[in-house]
Amino acid sequence: MLRCFVGRRAAAAPEIEAALAQLDGSPGVYFGCDAGVPGLHPLQATLLVEPAVALRVFADGVDAVALDALGGALLTHPALAAFVSVAGCGAGRSALAAVRAFLSAFDAGDDALLVGALRFEAYCLASPALRATVSEATPLGVLFFAPTLLRRDADGDWHRVQLRFEDPVLADLQARDRVPQPRSGETRGDASIPVPEDDFPPGGYAAMLARAVQRIERAPLVSLTLSQSFRRRVDAGTSAARAFDALRRANPAPSTFFVNTGDGECVFGASPDLQLRVFGRGIESFPVCGTVARGHGPVGEAESFRQLINEDVDAASLAVCTDAMRNDLAPLCEPGSLRLCDRRRPMALATVVHTVDRLSGRVRAGADAWDAIVATAAPVMVTGTPRRLALAAIEEFEAGTRGWYGGLVVQVDASGNALAGTILRAAAIRDGVAEVRTGGDLMADSDPAREEHESRVKAVSLWRALGMPVASDLQAGLAGATPTSLAPADALPVAVALLDAGDPFVQAMAETLQAMGLALDAAATPVVLVGANAACCADEAARGSGLVAIGDAAALVLEHAGFAVAAIRPEHGRLIQCVPNENVPGQPARAFTAMRYATLAVDWASEHLSTDASSWAVWIRDDRRRPLVLAHAERRTVCMLLRPDSLLSDKLARDALRAAIAFAAGLRAA
Repeated sequence: MLRCFVGRRAAAAPEIEAALAQLDGSPGVYFGCDAGVPGLHPLQATLLVEPAVALRVFADGVDAVALDALGGALLTHPALAAFVSVAGCGAGRSALAAVRAFLSAFDAGDDALLVGALRFEAYCLASPALRATVSEATPLGVLFFAPTLLRRDADGDWHRVQLRFEDPVLADLQARDRVPQPRSGETRGDASIPVPEDDFPPGGYAAMLARAVQRIERAPLVSLTLSQSFRRRVDAGTSAARAFDALRRANPAPSTFFVNTGDGECVFGASPDLQLRVFGRGIESFPVCGTVARGHGPVGEAESFRQLINEDVDAASLAVCTDAMRNDLAPLCEPGSLRLCDRRRPMALATVVHTVDRLSGRVRAGADAWDAIVATAAPVMVTGTPRRLALAAIEEFEAGTRGWYGGLVVQVDASGNALAGTILRAAAIRDGVAEVRTGGDLMADSDPAREEHESRVKAVSLWRALGMPVASDLQAGLAGATPTSLAPADALPVAVALLDAGDPFVQAMAETLQAMGLALDAAATPVVLVGANAACCADEAARGSGLVAIGDAAALVLEHAGFAVAAIRPEHGRLIQCVPNENVPGQPARAFTAMRYATLAVDWASEHLSTDASSWAVWIRDDRRRPLVLAHAERRTVCMLLRPDSLLSDKLARDALRAAIAFAAGLRAA
């Protein structure tokens, strides 16, 4: 046994930043639970940047590589004799026996770690029959050991942790300066790199999924997860570490990781799936399924969760994932200990929202964290049920091998505690090309077009981190995007008149106008009209030009113009979806959400409209194509059948108000 004591000191932010930057050119790992659902995901992190030993994992064993003089001394130390006897590759060798033997040589408990990543094909380690399906020459991953680590605790505090060996030879080597490692993982931006291509052209992935759905209907498949890769050339100066830092800050996730494999490849990502947590004899799993693009702001996020929670297919998919994970863990757990602790907990990430289940159990005697890791490798969330049929379908339908996608980033310590996160929402950079692979779970009633869109949405955070452009149809509707303004910030008059025709929210409207930088002056033009006093609204409608009418006031002004308007049962506090037309002043904007308060409604189907009604241009409609914002050029009047001043209205609703005021003031044309 290698005896050592543990030194620990606080680590400041510059030290962490320098260590992360070091990952660009040297082998190492960052693995952190940076976000998630409180009470489910343990917020912690490990950063390993000066590994002494790399264990390269294959189907038929482990190849141990010393990365410095200390690593060489460790691999020849008598305490690791048991490891050396089972290490290596070939007939009768076992990767799991090797990694167990390596960690058993240390007495440092939870500070002696193996940290690294395993590719999708590592599922073959679960049994000899599965190992036969993977070439012995195929690398399955790499695990690093380092005597010095940077670790973040649940309170967010970083510490530098060092194993100090009692053995004088090892202690002397530790005291010497490390020989700098050769740079690896660099990108090339020259023209010799072939133009990278995606697995499928637009629409091609959906067509493939449609064939797969037909297979699910015929074959005994409960579910099937398929994926596609997108590839982009990266500039010569692209830093994977900087891209990861941007991703980690913008999109913290339950499983955030960076792995420099040491052989010219860097893999980094922010996965929603912390697959396993093993602590003592306890074990937890956190199946994730169901994805909806996260809307802008609190209201958009809430609407995204409403959409997701009401989606029966996603609920069923998560149920299948949870039952399948229970099936994988059951042989490793004490009978009766596995239970469902949480169901469909909401989890919001930077661009998407998910739902999460939590399983908890107790590991039986004779089983350990490594058993759990390989038993749940290639889980149903990234394969399907039953796994054997799903793996065959994946090989048939997908355009290429998965590589890192669906694999695992893992951390196991000498005490038997472990974390494992599924490698999703990840980019792999090698030879100047970035590959992002995404997918989703299919069932017999899945919509292939929706799944293709979801697949593209999942890649957005990686392209953003790499500084690459994002397609406008994805960028516009996602949280974190920069919305297009409907009117320039300077296209406003100095003051407006706010006329209260009995409105219950007149103070909110006043605050909104003042926040735009407008002075409130009863003698000013244009006039902003709110309330439902019919006489007051009729007077303003007849007065002339320069009017912005809002809510019921807008309906009454339209009635004066010849539209058919009727009283309705009050509809207050109702969200509506708003779709701008191409003729909105300024640049076209994305669809947005706004609040509606109404006791009056316009009958758009009425045949009893005056000829003047045809002079109104529709700026914005609802999702049923009914007009919401109309403008009359000659009168310089805008009627808004929504409440842009509500806190629950999207920012673009207030931009629409800006455009209306500018139009009514004669500063903008229709």
